[in-house]
Amino acid sequence: MTTNDTTATSRRTVLAALGVGTLAAGGALTATGSAGATSARLPAALRPGGEFDRYLAQLARDDAFSGTVLLTHDDRTVLSRSHGLADLARGIPNGPDTLFALGSITKLFTATAIHQLAERGALSYGKPLKNYLPGFRPEVAESVTVHQLLTHTSGLGRPSINPPRPPGSEQWKTLDEIFTGTLDFIRGLPLNFTPGSRNAYSNDGYFVLAAIVAELTGQRYFDYVREHVFRPAGMSTAGFFTAAQWREDRRIAHPYDKSGGGWTDVIDMSDGAIIGSPAGGAFASAADLARFASAFQRNRLHSAAYTHLAASPKWPLAADNSFFEGYGPTTQYTNGRLSNGHNGGARGVSTNLDWFPGSGWTAVVLTNHEAAAVGVAHKARELITAAP
Repeated sequence: MTTNDTTATSRRTVLAALGVGTLAAGGALTATGSAGATSARLPAALRPGGEFDRYLAQLARDDAFSGTVLLTHDDRTVLSRSHGLADLARGIPNGPDTLFALGSITKLFTATAIHQLAERGALSYGKPLKNYLPGFRPEVAESVTVHQLLTHTSGLGRPSINPPRPPGSEQWKTLDEIFTGTLDFIRGLPLNFTPGSRNAYSNDGYFVLAAIVAELTGQRYFDYVREHVFRPAGMSTAGFFTAAQWREDRRIAHPYDKSGGGWTDVIDMSDGAIIGSPAGGAFASAADLARFASAFQRNRLHSAAYTHLAASPKWPLAADNSFFEGYGPTTQYTNGRLSNGHNGGARGVSTNLDWFPGSGWTAVVLTNHEAAAVGVAHKARELITAAP
C-alpha cells in the first residue's frame, strides 16, 4: 500500500504541532493564537517525526497499516497521518477527510441518545423493557432493563462474532429494512442467561436501545442521532450509509482483509454485520470523532451530571481492574491514568477512539485493514499516559 502525506496535510500537521490549529466544528484547521506555551507542553514522542509517527510509518511500509490517525490536545491537532488506500481498485488514497466504517464506536452515539432521553425524564435506566417496547418474549420484556442493555449484562442477543443472520436478510437493501427486520428477529430471541448475572457483549442489545430511541421520540433512529448527536457535536461528515453507498462513494474507505491471501475487499461479507446497525453502522472521519470526544467532555451532548454518569465504570472487564464497561464509553487505566472511549471491529474494519479526561488528549485510529487499529491504539495510549 502507498503512503499519502500530501503537502497540504503535512503543512497543517506541522502548524498544528506548533499549536496554531484547532478542530473547528465541521471544518478544517483554523488559525488560533500564539503557539509557544502549547508547543512546549507536547511530548516529542507524539509530535510529527517523533516515536509514534515513525512507528506508524514503519507499519505502513510493512503493509500492516492502512488508515488515518489523529492525535489532538486541547482540541488542537498534534499529529494527523493517513497511509494506504481507501479503495484499491480505484487507487483512491486514505486522507484526513476519508470516512471509515466505525464498527462499535457507533455504540457511543446510541448510548448518548439514551442518556439524552433519560435526562429529559423519558426513560429510567432501571425499568424493564416492557415499559418502552412491545413484542418481546415475556421473560425478556419483564426482566431486561435499560441499564443491562447499556452494560451488556442483559442476556439478550446473538453471539457478537459471526452471528446467525435473520432469514431473508440478504434481500434487505435500505437502512429501514435492515433496522426493522433485525429488530423483529431480536424480538423472538430467548435469554442466554439471567439478566444482570454476568457480562456478555451484545450488539443486539444496542439495536434494542436504538428502537427505544425511535419509539420514545417518534423519529427514525438515524434521524434522531443525526439531529441530536452528530449536529451538536459538529460532526458534519458522519452518517449511516447503505452497502451501495459504501461501494460507490469515493469518500468512504473500503474494508480489506487477507482471507484470500492478499488484501480482499470484503464489503459484501461485512455489510450484514454493519449496515444499518446502531451497534456498528456509523461512518465518520477522524476529525469528526475528535469533535465528538470534545463535545462529550464539554457537556454539549448532555449535562455534566450525565456526562459523568455515562463515562463512569459500571462493570469490571479485567481481573486487574484496568478495564471497565460504562454506559457506552468504556474506562481503561494505563500507567495509572484514565481514558474513556470505544473500539470497533468487523471484517476489514478496525477502529479506536480514546479520550483522556483531565489531560486534553484525544486519539483517533481508523483503519480499513482488519485488526490494524489494535496495536496502534495501544501504542498511542502508552505514549499519551506516559507523558508528564
